[in-house]
Amino acid sequence: MKEFVSWKAIERHIDDISHYIETIRHEGIEFDNIYGIPRGGVILAVMLSHKTGIPYIESFEKVTQDTLIIDDIADTGETLKKYKKHPLSEKSFIITIHEHEQSIVKPDFSVTGKGDRWIVYPWETKDSEEIQDYLNEN
Repeated sequence: MKEFVSWKAIERHIDDISHYIETIRHEGIEFDNIYGIPRGGVILAVMLSHKTGIPYIESFEKVTQDTLIIDDIADTGETLKKYKKHPLSEKSFIITIHEHEQSIVKPDFSVTGKGDRWIVYPWETKDSEEIQDYLNEN
């Protein structure tokens, strides 16, 4: 079953993430910049940068352990696994909007659980297929 996420819901999720960042700042956790995992994470990174004032970087080569990395979803965890294994980002803080309990990599923070729904974000087409892009590659 597909669940269509509205721009209004995305704005609320960005607010939730912003409040979380403010909370952990009080614990001494600061971020030098924000990097968004292509594709959905880029949109979220820009929105979060505007909301928090944390600089947005678009080049992965500028990622450090003090970078906040954001993506739209931790579903299987395959995408996040690539970032957790990379020397530039293995110690970075990772945030997602949705998280599936089966994800092999758990984000440091996620806004909500995914369950078994197929999430369609507002930047995706309404007829998006219920299969990950990397599973289509031959």
